[in-house]
Order: sequence, then C-alpha cells, then structure tokens
Amino acid sequence: MNHKDRHDGVLVIDDSDVDRQVMADILTDAGYTVHQLPSPIGATRTARELQVGVVIIDQNLPSLDGSKLAALFRSAGLAELRVVLISSADEVAMLEITRKAKADAFVSKQRMREELVPTVRRLMR
Repeated sequence: MNHKDRHDGVLVIDDSDVDRQVMADILTDAGYTVHQLPSPIGATRTARELQVGVVIIDQNLPSLDGSKLAALFRSAGLAELRVVLISSADEVAMLEITRKAKADAFVSKQRMREELVPTVRRLMR
C-alpha cells in the first residue's frame, strides 16, 4: 500500500469508554476520520479493512497489552501503519516499551489534549 492509498483515518483502541471518546473527539475536531474499538479483538482486520493510517493503542488493555498488539500489527503485514502507544504509566518506562514494541510514538494520557493531534499529524506525513 503506497502513501497515496493510505487513508487519513485513525483507529483508537482503548478499553476505557471515556478515554476512547475523548481521543475520538480530539481527533475528529482536528479533521480526522476516527474509528474505535474497545478491545484488541479484530484490531488487525479492522485496520486493514478501513485502511487507517494511524492506530492509537492503550498500553493497559486487559487482554493483550498495547506493546504486544503493536508487535502483532507489525507481524500482520501492516508495516505502513503508524502505531502510537498511549498510557498514564511512567513515561521513561513507556518510552522503552514503545521502542521495544517498534511503535512509532508514545503519548501520555495526561498530555493527550496537547500532544495527540501533533503526533498523529507528524505520523500521517
């Protein structure tokens, strides 16, 4: 899938209905088409079918942590997909987890209102 085929959509995966909706509202207000999943179930299929450009994954999903899901996206032939991990956990630890998972970026939930859109915008380029 080359760049011009890539959709400007964003897939948000977070088990917290509140956090997921806040992220969706922030990104929708910035002009992105946002799709949401409350769990990692069907995430790779959904990302492929919708041809999203960026997926935002909560690190603390109950069934499969975000870094493992990020690795799953990488092994599912979705190398073009940009992956952002989001968490309220310790940032130093999360940056290491992000690097090991080969995710493209990390955003702290405490700063998502300020950092989410610029991060997605940078990754969509």
